[in-house]
Amino acid sequence: MKILVIRFSSIGDILLTFPVVESLRHQYPDAEIHFLTKPSNKAVLELLSNKVEPRFLQDSLVQTAKQLSGERYDLVIDLHNNLRTFLLQVLLMKRAWHRFRKLNFQKWLFTAFKWNTLPKVHVVDRYAQAASVSPASVTLSVSDTINGEESLPSTYVAWVLGATFATKQFPLSKLIETIERLEMPIVLLGGEMENTLANSLQAHFPSLISLVGKTSLSEAALVLSKAKVVVTNDTGLMHLAAFYAKPIVCLWGNTVPAFGMYPYQSAPVFHAQVSDLSCRPCSKIGHNTCPKGHFACMLKQDSGMISEQITALFFQEK
Repeated sequence: MKILVIRFSSIGDILLTFPVVESLRHQYPDAEIHFLTKPSNKAVLELLSNKVEPRFLQDSLVQTAKQLSGERYDLVIDLHNNLRTFLLQVLLMKRAWHRFRKLNFQKWLFTAFKWNTLPKVHVVDRYAQAASVSPASVTLSVSDTINGEESLPSTYVAWVLGATFATKQFPLSKLIETIERLEMPIVLLGGEMENTLANSLQAHFPSLISLVGKTSLSEAALVLSKAKVVVTNDTGLMHLAAFYAKPIVCLWGNTVPAFGMYPYQSAPVFHAQVSDLSCRPCSKIGHNTCPKGHFACMLKQDSGMISEQITALFFQEK
């Protein structure tokens, strides 16, 4: 038996499919599972301990269809569901095609008119409904060490600085306000684009340990797995941290947990957000600048309350 799972987009979107992929593995133990995604997501798929066969989008859908046409898939789980995947179904002439409902109209109502008609169901559970399975626990394959770096503190907070869009990123002024109230080791994570932000923070707080731009995805997973608390924007590493059931403090800007893409875990999660803004959520993804010009969804965050939550989670008894 051959199964094809389809999901493009970003790191976080791919990570959120893993409980479904693992469930398919359990339900069909002898199946060969292929995963169609963007070439840039190769490292994400490599995190799965139970490996899948990666299949990558080509320069055109026709080329992609040619790549897949000889596989004769028995089951296709389309967790992306857009025009490209519809055309791919046509090109492959597959009738049996299980689609995930993206609810784009409901998201538009929410962002445009603040009318929330979205189901109170996590996207992982909705993925599972599309695949007719129950989400399974996931085991990841991660690095044993961080190449070229000193060993991590015995206990620390892992702080994820990055986000694809600026309106999802906790700004420098709020970072300083929050971190100056904290008294525990902090390890910074992020991509190379966050180097300037990390350097500015280290100028204020020389004791911060910055691994920004220095870790692979697998090494970042190691840092998250050993952290006592994770502080993060709405970004891919937030979902990666959830696999380790760490206490998480989520810093929400223009997006909201009600979209159903909050950390999928039973461990404590604190959602830091400015809930009384009439302009929020303004996008299901994000913007490079605040459409209103005030960026109140982040600049009005309560730094004192956030620092108290981080402290409480860090020093709580297990």
